Parts: sequence; C-alpha cells; structure tokens
Amino acid sequence: MTSPRELAHKAEHALDKIKFRIKDKLNLFDPVILYPYRGYGNASIAYLPGRVLEKEHMIHDKEEDKDYTLWSNIRKVWKRYESDEIPGVEIEATLQGIKSRAVSDEEGYFHLKFDLTNLSLENGWHEVSLRIIDMPFDLEYEEETKAEILINNETGRLAIISDVDDTIIESNAMNSLKKMKIMLTKSAKDRVAFEGVSKLYHALIKDYSNPLFFVSGSSYNLYDMLVSFCKAKDIPKAPLLLRNLGLEPEQWIKQDTSPYKIKHISHILDTYPSLNFVCIGDSGQQDPEIYLEINKRHPDRIKAIYIRHVDTDKRQDEINKLNQDNKVPLVLIDHSEDIIEHMKQNNLL
Repeated sequence: MTSPRELAHKAEHALDKIKFRIKDKLNLFDPVILYPYRGYGNASIAYLPGRVLEKEHMIHDKEEDKDYTLWSNIRKVWKRYESDEIPGVEIEATLQGIKSRAVSDEEGYFHLKFDLTNLSLENGWHEVSLRIIDMPFDLEYEEETKAEILINNETGRLAIISDVDDTIIESNAMNSLKKMKIMLTKSAKDRVAFEGVSKLYHALIKDYSNPLFFVSGSSYNLYDMLVSFCKAKDIPKAPLLLRNLGLEPEQWIKQDTSPYKIKHISHILDTYPSLNFVCIGDSGQQDPEIYLEINKRHPDRIKAIYIRHVDTDKRQDEINKLNQDNKVPLVLIDHSEDIIEHMKQNNLL
C-alpha cells in the first residue's frame, strides 16, 4: 500500500512537471545558476554540495539589504522558500587541476567529490571552479561560478561541530510565532548573535588549524541568510550543513532532525579520523541527545559537549540526567565565555 509520504512525493513532482511546462510555454524562466554551498575535505578527499536553481536577484546577487524595508524582507523570505530547481543538469568542477562531475537530482541538488591524493593542500579555504557542461532544457543559464572548500590535513588538536539556531543566533526555535516574527522582520545583519560568539569561534579555530562545521536543523533555503549573518557578526566562515526541504519519501516536508544530524556529523568524523571533537548546541531542541548518541557511536572522539541553556529548569534537569552514564563532559553554559574557561581548565584550548 502506498504511504502518505510516497503519495505526497508523487504529487509534488507531478505539480513540478506541470509548473515546468507552463513556465516553458510562457517563457517565464529566469536565468539558471549554479549555487554551490561550502565544501570540506582532508588531505586525500573533498566534498562539495550545491544546487541548480533559477536566479532570484534579491537572493543571489550578494547585495544584502541594500534597500532594506519590512516588505522587501518579507518578499525575500518568500523567495527563499519558493525556489525553482532544475534537475538533470551536468556540472563539472575543478580544484587545483582535479576534476569532478555530478548531475543535479529532482530537487536540483548535486554532490561533487574530489580525489586529492596527488595534491598537497594547505589548511584553509581553496577555490573551486564550476561550470555547466550539459543543460538538458532550452534555458538561459550562467555557465560558470566559483565555490570554496575547507581543507584540513588533521595536524591540529580539535574540530568543532556547532548548531546554529539558539546556539550562535537568537531564533526562538521553540516558539513558532516568535521564530516566524524574527524571520519576517529581521534582515541577516539585524539578527542577534549571542554575546561572545565571535570571540569564541575565532579562538577555537586557530586560523583554521581546527576546522569548524555548522550542522543545523535550518533548511538550505536559508543558506544565504546564514552566510550573510555570520559575515555581519564576524563569525568565522565554515561549511553549513543544512536540511533539505521537500516531500521526498524518506522525509516529511523536511528531514527529521536527529537522523539528519547524526548522519552528517558521523560523516564529518569519518572524514577526519585523526581529530577529536567538541560539540556545541542548545537545550531548546535535541542537541544533547544527538551529541551523546554520536559519542556512543564514536567512542573517545568527543572530548566535550557544550549546551547553551535557553529552555526551562525542567529541561535543564533532563539534560543533567542524560549524562549520568557517560564519560564525556556535558556542560550547560549561559555565556560563550563559559566554554573558553572550561576548555582552558581541561587543556582543550
């Protein structure tokens, strides 16, 4: 028997096909662009995700809030979630002479992988050139773009996994109405970062000898906003691993938080087998449970878990009970400075 999720998935793609035909017949397509996300890798392999989309000038032109008004911000939020993806596009990418190819899927996503065994790249960010080599539709498109991959050769002591909402940016994720109000009324530069976040993350990465990764429950539709927010608040540049938004059979509107985060955090740990990790999150959702599960699956790799307390005293008691049988320190914090002090005291920083 066909499940509701499978029926929704089929209905979504049937509607996408109808929408595609109508836009094609009426010549309503905007130019198609490659929209890469930040990638990451070690000394021998690197990964770069991205998406093929119709261009939305207010999202993709990189002139954040030039003429900001409440209405323009509401329109921008709408445009983020009303993105138009292009499937079946073949992409070629080049990193220091190493090439990789991929084809965009039904939701426009593509995933590139680079074999770096014959290169010797320094820690830090490296430029990737991307181009469309096969467009299966008669559409106008921007053929080339640039992307970045964070390379770390595992010579540092630590890597950092961090959540985003209510960990570095005040989001009120537990209150849907407050969260929506913030999203609709605040531009990226007007969103509020927790005090001390910039100082904390700069201290942690040590000029990228310690790699930083943001793994968040936010969807990729908010990618541009989060990039702009981090830039405006002087939070170090890092790969942003976000959630897909859609009606795929294995997800319902968007992927469940715990399986998604566990999958991607595990992949990061597997990519850097010689590094230990600290994990930073908040008490509002399932970060403590997720990080403790990662610790069980990867014994001795997680050296500390820091949870910003943004919830009730009851939730605080629940978190304290969670860690009774675990050896990894799980520390509830009220301020970013608490993390620095604990790490110094335990010879982690």
